[in-house]
Amino acid sequence: MTSKTQQSSVRPYPELKGNEPTVPQFGILDKLHGTWVNWKGGPKGLHTTPMPSPGTSSETVFGVFHFKSQQYREQLTFSKVNAPVRNRAGSNEQFNGPVKYETAIIDNNNDLQHFENGMYLWLGDNTMPWEENGQYQNPRTMFSRPSTAATVDEDGGVPVIGPGEQGPQFVPPHSISRSGVIPHGTTIHLTGNVTHFDQNQKPKPPERPEIAKLWEQPYLSISPTMGIDPERDLIPGSLKKPDWTTKPRDEQIDYLGQPEAHQGVNSARAYFLNIFNYNKYGAKFPYTVQPNLLLSEFNEGLNFKSYDLIELDSQHDTGVQGATVNNVMIERYCRVVRMRHRMWLERIELENGKEIDQLQYEQIVDFEFMFGASGETTQWPHIQVNTLRRLEDIPDEDQYEAIKLPEEDEPVAKPKARVHCMNHKAK
Repeated sequence: MTSKTQQSSVRPYPELKGNEPTVPQFGILDKLHGTWVNWKGGPKGLHTTPMPSPGTSSETVFGVFHFKSQQYREQLTFSKVNAPVRNRAGSNEQFNGPVKYETAIIDNNNDLQHFENGMYLWLGDNTMPWEENGQYQNPRTMFSRPSTAATVDEDGGVPVIGPGEQGPQFVPPHSISRSGVIPHGTTIHLTGNVTHFDQNQKPKPPERPEIAKLWEQPYLSISPTMGIDPERDLIPGSLKKPDWTTKPRDEQIDYLGQPEAHQGVNSARAYFLNIFNYNKYGAKFPYTVQPNLLLSEFNEGLNFKSYDLIELDSQHDTGVQGATVNNVMIERYCRVVRMRHRMWLERIELENGKEIDQLQYEQIVDFEFMFGASGETTQWPHIQVNTLRRLEDIPDEDQYEAIKLPEEDEPVAKPKARVHCMNHKAK
């Protein structure tokens, strides 16, 4: 009886010996290259931003909060770097494909609200077993590198290692990473993967990207730590405002049987009333509660040919984590603890039969500041959503004026504008 050799699902990487790539691989990130903008007649971006109320402090006066939401327009530019970035890890070597990005955001008054730069990296496809005809996989970005007589001699390997030896082969858990620098004082590092949907594939995917369900908790500007339960406090399947949001604060009841003397003192309820009844700067219900409804509503009636979903996060259930690193003041008073990012790269067909690209994104940043009466930590979601198209796909008459960041020696148009936690002009 003969035994069969067990085959690993991880095919060995090609050995690196004079065959290192000279051209970078970008995978799905290749579709990002260029400048993406809002356009006249199209949707604008929207942000929801929580912040500590003036005069409060986590050390003294806590429990009073301010909410602000605004429409905005954006200029988002991606630039491919035409050289692979080599990471040497002994037994393995990786060649990243870098794509720089820069974004500038202004509000309806043309005031600069946010700018940021950073880099996306294509780390390689982590599909195993390897598919030679995979959509984003050729050529490889990972190589093996065993020791040789020359490296052992040059690096003084004896007696630790001899020629022809190497350690385990590393399988990247993620295909994409994003690092960014936010001038308010936070540096981010997110990792994740991409999923491709094509209308010709079987089974056929949904006609349009599935953004989120109505009142789906992870995408609301109110978090469970703030005391809102969508199944209890919102109307399932309805865009109608809940009755409790129409009552003044002094009539609010947090729970059945609450003593009348204590009714209306919960500052969280006051904050919720601001969110549900907000109507400033082009922002109002229901988008102040669930901003991504703007994305799904705009997509109704569009003819999607294909789309790719990139999902990135600074936190993962297992394995190596990403990061949000804050300057001292941000860390103490408005801590940024997590960032999630979803980006849809969509191919759509216009009414005239022309096919163009569309980019939609949702970005959720969790703040932690102050704390509730129970002493538990409260998370406050700061959300941004936008729909953009390539500049060259927008007719001249529908183009906005380009957004220009002030140069080092050039004053800001309105020096009175101030920025606060992560984004946007202070009230």
